[in-house]
Amino acid sequence: MSELLSPGIAYGCFELLDLIEASPMPLENARGLGKLGVIAAPRVTNCALALGWVEVNYDGNVIATARGQSVRALPMTEQRLRRALLDIVEAVNPPWAQNSRFGRRRFLQYAPVEIVQVCDEAGLADGADDDSVAFWDTLAARARGLRDVQLNEIGREGERLTLMYEASRTKRQPKWVALDSNEDGYDILSQIAIEDSSLLCIEVKASRQGLHGSFFLTRHEWETAQSLRNFCMHLWDVSKSAPELAALTIDDLQNHLPADCGSGSWDVVKVPFAAFSKRFEAP
Repeated sequence: MSELLSPGIAYGCFELLDLIEASPMPLENARGLGKLGVIAAPRVTNCALALGWVEVNYDGNVIATARGQSVRALPMTEQRLRRALLDIVEAVNPPWAQNSRFGRRRFLQYAPVEIVQVCDEAGLADGADDDSVAFWDTLAARARGLRDVQLNEIGREGERLTLMYEASRTKRQPKWVALDSNEDGYDILSQIAIEDSSLLCIEVKASRQGLHGSFFLTRHEWETAQSLRNFCMHLWDVSKSAPELAALTIDDLQNHLPADCGSGSWDVVKVPFAAFSKRFEAP
Protein backbone atom coordinates (compact mmCIF):
# COMPACT_ATOMS: atom_id res chain seq x y z
CA MET A 1 0.00 0.00 0.00
CA SER A 2 2.99 2.36 0.41
CA GLU A 3 3.11 2.75 -3.38
CA LEU A 4 -0.60 3.47 -3.67
CA LEU A 5 -0.04 7.23 -3.46
CA SER A 6 2.84 9.36 -4.69
CA PRO A 7 3.02 12.84 -6.25
CA GLY A 8 2.95 11.32 -9.72
CA ILE A 9 -0.03 9.12 -8.97
CA ALA A 10 -1.87 12.04 -7.35
CA TYR A 11 -1.33 14.22 -10.42
CA GLY A 12 -2.50 11.34 -12.57
CA CYS A 13 -5.69 11.15 -10.50
CA PHE A 14 -6.28 14.86 -11.05
CA GLU A 15 -5.90 14.32 -14.81
CA LEU A 16 -8.27 11.34 -14.72
CA LEU A 17 -10.92 13.45 -12.95
CA ASP A 18 -10.65 16.03 -15.73
CA LEU A 19 -10.93 13.39 -18.45
CA ILE A 20 -14.01 11.64 -17.12
CA GLU A 21 -15.67 14.96 -16.37
CA ALA A 22 -15.46 15.72 -20.08
CA SER A 23 -16.24 12.18 -21.21
CA PRO A 24 -17.11 9.23 -18.92
CA MET A 25 -15.55 5.99 -20.14
CA PRO A 26 -15.62 2.27 -19.34
CA LEU A 27 -13.21 1.09 -16.66
CA GLU A 28 -11.17 -0.92 -19.17
CA ASN A 29 -10.77 2.17 -21.32
CA ALA A 30 -9.55 4.21 -18.38
CA ARG A 31 -7.01 1.53 -17.55
CA GLY A 32 -5.98 1.40 -21.20
CA LEU A 33 -5.12 5.09 -21.51
CA GLY A 34 -1.41 4.35 -21.41
CA LYS A 35 -0.14 6.95 -19.00
CA LEU A 36 -1.86 9.62 -16.98
CA GLY A 37 0.85 12.15 -16.37
CA VAL A 38 3.95 10.01 -15.93
CA ILE A 39 2.24 7.03 -14.28
CA ALA A 40 0.69 3.97 -15.90
CA ALA A 41 -3.07 4.41 -16.17
CA PRO A 42 -3.97 1.19 -14.26
CA ARG A 43 -2.08 2.39 -11.16
CA VAL A 44 -3.73 5.79 -11.33
CA THR A 45 -7.19 4.30 -11.80
CA ASN A 46 -6.72 1.91 -8.90
CA CYS A 47 -5.66 4.78 -6.66
CA ALA A 48 -8.60 6.95 -7.70
CA LEU A 49 -10.94 4.07 -6.89
CA ALA A 50 -9.27 3.47 -3.52
CA LEU A 51 -9.47 7.16 -2.66
CA GLY A 52 -13.18 7.11 -3.39
CA TRP A 53 -12.76 9.79 -6.03
CA VAL A 54 -14.22 7.70 -8.87
CA GLU A 55 -16.64 4.81 -9.18
CA VAL A 56 -18.12 2.61 -11.87
CA ASN A 57 -21.77 3.42 -12.57
CA TYR A 58 -24.57 1.12 -13.76
CA ASP A 59 -23.50 1.67 -17.37
CA GLY A 60 -19.99 0.44 -16.60
CA ASN A 61 -18.49 3.91 -16.98
CA VAL A 62 -15.99 5.48 -14.63
CA ILE A 63 -17.47 8.66 -13.17
CA ALA A 64 -16.39 11.08 -10.46
CA THR A 65 -17.98 10.61 -7.05
CA ALA A 66 -19.14 13.56 -4.98
CA ARG A 67 -15.80 13.37 -3.20
CA GLY A 68 -13.94 13.37 -6.51
CA GLN A 69 -15.93 16.34 -7.73
CA SER A 70 -15.08 18.26 -4.55
CA VAL A 71 -11.38 17.51 -5.09
CA ARG A 72 -11.58 18.70 -8.69
CA ALA A 73 -13.23 21.92 -7.50
CA LEU A 74 -10.31 22.78 -5.21
CA PRO A 75 -8.46 25.72 -6.78
CA MET A 76 -4.92 24.89 -5.67
CA THR A 77 -2.78 21.81 -6.26
CA GLU A 78 -1.56 21.91 -2.64
CA GLN A 79 -5.15 21.61 -1.44
CA ARG A 80 -5.76 18.61 -3.71
CA LEU A 81 -2.61 16.88 -2.48
CA ARG A 82 -3.63 17.42 1.13
CA ARG A 83 -7.04 15.93 0.43
CA ALA A 84 -5.36 12.93 -1.20
CA LEU A 85 -3.29 12.31 1.94
CA LEU A 86 -6.31 12.46 4.21
CA ASP A 87 -8.39 10.26 1.93
CA ILE A 88 -5.72 7.58 1.55
CA VAL A 89 -5.40 7.33 5.33
CA GLU A 90 -9.14 6.97 5.66
CA ALA A 91 -9.33 4.46 2.81
CA VAL A 92 -6.60 2.00 3.77
CA ASN A 93 -5.61 2.97 7.36
CA PRO A 94 -1.88 2.35 6.74
CA PRO A 95 0.26 1.56 9.82
CA TRP A 96 2.59 4.52 9.19
CA ALA A 97 -0.32 6.95 9.59
CA GLN A 98 -0.42 6.19 13.33
CA ASN A 99 2.79 8.18 13.72
CA SER A 100 0.83 11.38 13.07
CA ARG A 101 -0.56 11.07 16.62
CA PHE A 102 2.90 11.99 17.91
CA GLY A 103 3.45 15.01 15.68
CA ARG A 104 4.68 15.94 12.24
CA ARG A 105 8.32 15.04 12.88
CA ARG A 106 7.54 11.42 13.76
CA PHE A 107 5.18 11.09 10.79
CA LEU A 108 7.74 12.37 8.27
CA GLN A 109 10.42 10.17 9.81
CA TYR A 110 8.53 6.91 9.34
CA ALA A 111 6.18 7.51 6.39
CA PRO A 112 7.09 5.97 3.01
CA VAL A 113 9.26 8.20 0.85
CA GLU A 114 6.41 8.68 -1.64
CA ILE A 115 4.15 10.02 1.12
CA VAL A 116 6.88 12.35 2.38
CA GLN A 117 7.22 13.67 -1.18
CA VAL A 118 3.48 14.36 -1.30
CA CYS A 119 3.75 16.21 2.03
CA ASP A 120 6.63 18.28 0.69
CA GLU A 121 4.81 19.23 -2.51
CA ALA A 122 1.69 20.02 -0.49
CA GLY A 123 3.63 22.51 1.65
CA LEU A 124 3.16 20.42 4.78
CA ALA A 125 6.73 19.44 5.64
CA ASP A 126 7.54 22.75 7.31
CA GLY A 127 4.42 24.92 7.01
CA ALA A 128 2.99 26.50 10.16
CA ASP A 129 0.06 28.41 8.68
CA ASP A 130 -3.45 27.77 9.98
CA ASP A 131 -4.36 25.39 7.14
CA SER A 132 -1.20 23.30 7.63
CA VAL A 133 -1.75 23.02 11.37
CA ALA A 134 -5.38 22.04 10.78
CA PHE A 135 -4.22 19.35 8.34
CA TRP A 136 -1.88 17.70 10.86
CA ASP A 137 -4.51 17.82 13.59
CA THR A 138 -7.10 16.30 11.28
CA LEU A 139 -4.68 13.58 10.17
CA ALA A 140 -3.89 12.70 13.78
CA ALA A 141 -7.59 12.57 14.59
CA ARG A 142 -8.27 10.26 11.66
CA ALA A 143 -5.38 8.02 12.71
CA ARG A 144 -7.04 7.69 16.11
CA GLY A 145 -10.38 7.04 14.45
CA LEU A 146 -11.80 10.39 15.61
CA ARG A 147 -13.76 12.96 13.63
CA ASP A 148 -14.11 15.70 16.20
CA VAL A 149 -10.93 17.74 16.49
CA GLN A 150 -12.42 20.45 18.70
CA LEU A 151 -10.06 19.80 21.60
CA ASN A 152 -7.07 20.01 19.28
CA GLU A 153 -8.39 23.28 17.89
CA ILE A 154 -8.68 24.76 21.39
CA GLY A 155 -5.15 23.62 22.21
CA ARG A 156 -3.75 25.12 19.03
CA GLU A 157 -5.55 28.37 19.77
CA GLY A 158 -3.72 28.56 23.08
CA GLU A 159 -0.39 27.73 21.45
CA ARG A 160 -0.84 30.48 18.87
CA LEU A 161 -1.62 32.96 21.64
CA THR A 162 1.56 31.96 23.45
CA LEU A 163 3.60 32.31 20.25
CA MET A 164 2.32 35.88 19.80
CA TYR A 165 2.74 36.73 23.49
CA GLU A 166 6.31 35.43 23.64
CA ALA A 167 7.31 37.14 20.38
CA SER A 168 6.07 40.44 21.83
CA ARG A 169 7.64 39.86 25.24
CA THR A 170 11.09 38.75 24.08
CA LYS A 171 11.31 40.36 20.64
CA ARG A 172 12.32 36.93 19.37
CA GLN A 173 10.24 34.41 17.45
CA PRO A 174 9.70 31.34 19.66
CA LYS A 175 9.76 27.79 18.30
CA TRP A 176 6.48 25.90 17.95
CA VAL A 177 7.73 22.57 19.30
CA ALA A 178 4.29 20.91 19.62
CA LEU A 179 3.62 21.24 15.91
CA ASP A 180 6.44 18.83 15.12
CA SER A 181 6.23 16.55 18.16
CA ASN A 182 4.02 16.09 21.21
CA GLU A 183 6.62 13.90 22.92
CA ASP A 184 8.90 16.64 24.24
CA GLY A 185 6.78 17.44 27.28
CA TYR A 186 6.30 21.11 26.38
CA ASP A 187 4.77 23.06 23.50
CA ILE A 188 6.73 26.27 22.93
CA LEU A 189 10.44 27.04 23.23
CA SER A 190 11.13 30.69 24.06
CA GLN A 191 13.68 32.60 26.14
CA ILE A 192 13.68 34.15 29.62
CA ALA A 193 13.71 37.81 28.58
CA ILE A 194 14.92 40.25 25.94
CA GLU A 195 18.26 40.58 27.70
CA ASP A 196 18.45 36.92 28.80
CA SER A 197 18.56 34.33 26.00
CA SER A 198 18.40 31.36 28.37
CA LEU A 199 15.86 28.89 27.00
CA LEU A 200 12.35 28.82 28.46
CA CYS A 201 10.14 25.77 27.89
CA ILE A 202 6.41 26.48 27.96
CA GLU A 203 3.54 24.02 28.29
CA VAL A 204 0.24 25.50 27.07
CA LYS A 205 -3.31 24.71 28.18
CA ALA A 206 -6.44 26.49 26.98
CA SER A 207 -10.15 26.42 27.79
CA ARG A 208 -13.23 27.92 26.21
CA GLN A 209 -15.12 27.36 29.47
CA GLY A 210 -13.18 30.02 31.31
CA LEU A 211 -12.75 29.43 35.03
CA HIS A 212 -15.28 26.59 34.79
CA GLY A 213 -12.81 24.71 32.63
CA SER A 214 -9.94 22.44 33.62
CA PHE A 215 -6.76 21.00 32.19
CA PHE A 216 -5.07 17.63 32.33
CA LEU A 217 -1.42 17.28 33.30
CA THR A 218 0.28 13.98 32.54
CA ARG A 219 3.05 12.41 34.57
CA HIS A 220 5.36 12.77 31.55
CA GLU A 221 4.63 16.50 31.30
CA TRP A 222 5.25 16.98 35.00
CA GLU A 223 8.49 15.00 35.09
CA THR A 224 9.70 16.88 32.02
CA ALA A 225 8.85 20.19 33.70
CA GLN A 226 10.83 19.23 36.79
CA SER A 227 13.85 18.23 34.72
CA LEU A 228 14.00 21.51 32.82
CA ARG A 229 16.08 24.42 34.03
CA ASN A 230 13.46 26.98 33.04
CA PHE A 231 9.81 25.98 32.74
CA CYS A 232 6.52 27.84 32.64
CA MET A 233 2.91 26.82 32.05
CA HIS A 234 0.56 29.15 30.20
CA LEU A 235 -3.13 28.81 30.97
CA TRP A 236 -5.31 30.64 28.46
CA ASP A 237 -8.91 31.55 29.16
CA VAL A 238 -10.25 31.87 25.61
CA SER A 239 -13.89 32.14 26.62
CA LYS A 240 -13.77 35.92 26.23
CA SER A 241 -13.27 38.15 23.21
CA ALA A 242 -9.99 39.22 24.80
CA PRO A 243 -8.22 36.06 26.07
CA GLU A 244 -6.58 36.17 29.50
CA LEU A 245 -3.34 34.47 30.54
CA ALA A 246 -2.13 32.90 33.77
CA ALA A 247 1.61 32.17 33.66
CA LEU A 248 2.47 29.50 36.24
CA THR A 249 5.71 28.18 37.67
CA ILE A 250 6.62 24.72 38.94
CA ASP A 251 5.85 25.85 42.49
CA ASP A 252 2.41 27.10 41.44
CA LEU A 253 1.53 23.67 40.06
CA GLN A 254 3.10 21.57 42.83
CA ASN A 255 0.32 22.21 45.35
CA HIS A 256 -2.35 20.86 43.00
CA LEU A 257 -0.74 17.50 42.21
CA PRO A 258 -1.42 14.16 43.93
CA ALA A 259 1.26 12.26 45.80
CA ASP A 260 2.29 8.68 45.08
CA CYS A 261 1.27 6.39 47.92
CA GLY A 262 2.33 2.83 48.63
CA SER A 263 2.75 0.92 45.39
CA GLY A 264 0.45 3.29 43.50
CA SER A 265 1.49 6.26 41.40
CA TRP A 266 -0.49 8.88 39.54
CA ASP A 267 -0.48 9.05 35.76
CA VAL A 268 -2.67 12.04 34.92
CA VAL A 269 -4.34 14.73 37.02
CA LYS A 270 -7.23 17.09 36.27
CA VAL A 271 -6.75 20.63 37.60
CA PRO A 272 -9.46 23.33 37.48
CA PHE A 273 -8.65 26.70 35.95
CA ALA A 274 -10.44 28.23 38.96
CA ALA A 275 -7.54 27.16 41.18
CA PHE A 276 -5.56 30.00 39.60
CA SER A 277 -8.40 32.51 39.22
CA LYS A 278 -6.38 35.37 40.73
CA ARG A 279 -3.53 34.84 38.29
CA PHE A 280 -5.41 35.52 35.07
CA GLU A 281 -4.87 38.88 33.40
CA ALA A 282 -4.92 40.42 29.96
CA PRO A 283 -1.51 39.90 28.32
